[in-house]
Amino acid sequence: MVNAQKWLDEEYPIQRRSEITELDISKGKVKRWPNHERTLKGDLKLEGFTNLQNLNCSGHELTSLDLGECRFLTELDCQNNKLNILNINGCHYLDRVDCSSNNLRDLDPSNCTKLKEINCGSNNYLEEVNISSCSELTKIGFGFTYNNEKNKLVQVSQVILAQDDDIRNILIVGMTGNGKSTLANVLTDTNQFRAEGFSTSITEIFKKSEIFEWQGKKYCVIDNIGFGDTSDLSKEDLLYRIGQGIYSARQGINQILFVFKGRFSDKQIIAFNLFKDFVSESGITKFTTIIRTKFENFKEPQECIRDWQNMLTQNRELNEIINSCKSIIHVNNPPIPIIEEDDDEEMKEELEQEIIANEVDRKDSRKIVLDYLAGNCQEIYKLKNWDCVYKRVSSYMEQIGEEEKKLLESNDDEEKNRLKSQIEDKKEKIAKEVNAELTAEISFLPKLIARVEVKDINMPWKKGNK
Repeated sequence: MVNAQKWLDEEYPIQRRSEITELDISKGKVKRWPNHERTLKGDLKLEGFTNLQNLNCSGHELTSLDLGECRFLTELDCQNNKLNILNINGCHYLDRVDCSSNNLRDLDPSNCTKLKEINCGSNNYLEEVNISSCSELTKIGFGFTYNNEKNKLVQVSQVILAQDDDIRNILIVGMTGNGKSTLANVLTDTNQFRAEGFSTSITEIFKKSEIFEWQGKKYCVIDNIGFGDTSDLSKEDLLYRIGQGIYSARQGINQILFVFKGRFSDKQIIAFNLFKDFVSESGITKFTTIIRTKFENFKEPQECIRDWQNMLTQNRELNEIINSCKSIIHVNNPPIPIIEEDDDEEMKEELEQEIIANEVDRKDSRKIVLDYLAGNCQEIYKLKNWDCVYKRVSSYMEQIGEEEKKLLESNDDEEKNRLKSQIEDKKEKIAKEVNAELTAEISFLPKLIARVEVKDINMPWKKGNK
């Protein structure tokens, strides 16, 4: 990373700036040499750019951007930075601005009387924007709507209050092998979720439980086939998974449980960061709880606190994700051993004692998590385009279900190939619908897709990488 102001002053001497009408310094365009991208960081003030009309500085880590002297600026793209401050007061001719996916708390376009298009979504602390002076404004990006009484743009709520008789959908995500499906079985007090490692059919990417009750509230647990194993995922696979997740939870999500067992491999850290970025931008962070599995001392509060503190010091990535989520809960769900007929009496007695102890741990873990959910599932989260996605993908999902049943029943190779082709075609259509509906709302989605498509991911913290 480089200091943004220092870089600009070196690359664009003050005496040349008045000649520049277009400036593209977006991520990927700032390079020391070919194929060596640089990230601009910190405050940036554009002085002397008196004839600048178009500016693109998206994708960096700018914390403030001062365009007060750019009076002829008509188009601004500064999305996907870390802006706390954006000064566009002097931009009287500004026609279009995209400042989405930043950390803005305030935005003042009162002097931008020519403004026709604005996108300020995914600024979680920006609640409203006064547009009383922007009489020509005709297009508003995602995340905000026009409030006629206030004559302001106001943030669209993604959260509604759950009613007592609403079904509370609990989505379980996590790395394969971390106890995700086991947790789903423990919470539902069933064995309906397949153990991780078994093959999963097309219609079971998201597996729903039967509705069950706890403390007078109805719950449904939704498990998926293992978030984070991205090496074999294509763009279509990822978008299809998102579409099926929405299809599986039409009413919305009450809580996400991110399951892990403590230590992370390099690939798990990458997947964890993908999840962190996604939930951060989509606004679902406060609905995400971390479940630390396979922790034998889960009934000892002091041991849980000590483990939590140790995880915070493990590495920066883990520290960030733990701090970004709502809470962390420790559980232990040991497997229930099977007593074989040919086991001797001593072995059978040992296994019986182990079964009793393990069942107690699983019941205690279940109570801990469900008691927590009873006090923390009072709201329902939906992406703003959730219902639109559901409507677009539901018919395809139903058709896939019917075609997969026929596939399982068929003994004709030609018919099987035809059905497989039809299923893949509908999966592609679902992926396109999800992409069309959600990319505008979650601008991080294209980056997530791009990173999923990279099979050999460079891990800069590993020794030997530059």
